[in-house]
Amino acid sequence: MGRLQAGEIIAMLKEDQALRWHLQYNHYPPIHEVFLPVAKKAIELAREDRWEEVIDMPNGKSLTVAKIVEGLHLETFLE
Repeated sequence: MGRLQAGEIIAMLKEDQALRWHLQYNHYPPIHEVFLPVAKKAIELAREDRWEEVIDMPNGKSLTVAKIVEGLHLETFLE
């Protein structure tokens, strides 16, 4: 699994469904669904070129949009 498969899933599903699939099946261990809103917000802000904005995460950490996109491998959702 990886970037190619994520791209194929994005093409077949609505973005929310593809993102949920990506977090659950394209990561080991799977990313819990509680992080779905964080991923969606990071994608939204990245599309607005707001890479340094900080997002509070459900686990108590705060990360920049750039770190979240990198850590959750969300690059495919920005293409």
